[in-house]
Amino acid sequence: MRKILWLLLIVAGAAALLSGCGKEESAGDTTRLDFKKDGQIVHTIVEDFSQDYYSLDELKENVEEQIAEYNGTAGKGGITLDSAEVEEGLIRLVMTFPSAENYSGFYRQALFYGTVKDAFNAGYDLDIQLRGVGEEGTVVGRQEILEMGEKHIVVVREKIQIKTYGNILYVSSDVEPLENGKEANVTDKENLSYIIFE
Repeated sequence: MRKILWLLLIVAGAAALLSGCGKEESAGDTTRLDFKKDGQIVHTIVEDFSQDYYSLDELKENVEEQIAEYNGTAGKGGITLDSAEVEEGLIRLVMTFPSAENYSGFYRQALFYGTVKDAFNAGYDLDIQLRGVGEEGTVVGRQEILEMGEKHIVVVREKIQIKTYGNILYVSSDVEPLENGKEANVTDKENLSYIIFE
């Protein structure tokens, strides 16, 4: 879970929970993970920040402290806080992670991003069934997935919106693709969810 950031968002003792992940919104309107070609992941958190006792300065300071602590022990590369703004009662916090490993290490949250071949080599047996996007009734299993070795795959365990740089091809049953073909909402926060894209 995102215990670190949730603690930061409890700046005056009031808990904030993610919302909006099940709505058909553009990627700019909700909390999301944006997967880049170079392996970086941009995490945008959009959350209610309308209470008088919330402090943007305190939040930024705490986030920067957590990032500095992580970067000090993580070795090469580093997480960056790109921006933190409040507009119309919403906080929009943008952070860039050099890799999925950094994201997982910072949040202690499962995330994989790479090729299907990389996922298999990392220990994912991919004994799953995925449905084709835009191809009603198309289902692929382990063998077909392994044959897509150079396609990209995201494996995530959280309820969040995903944005990819390529067209989404196959998803697990708990993923709802959006109409633009490059975004999807993950609806299950308990089990691993899968997205294969070009």
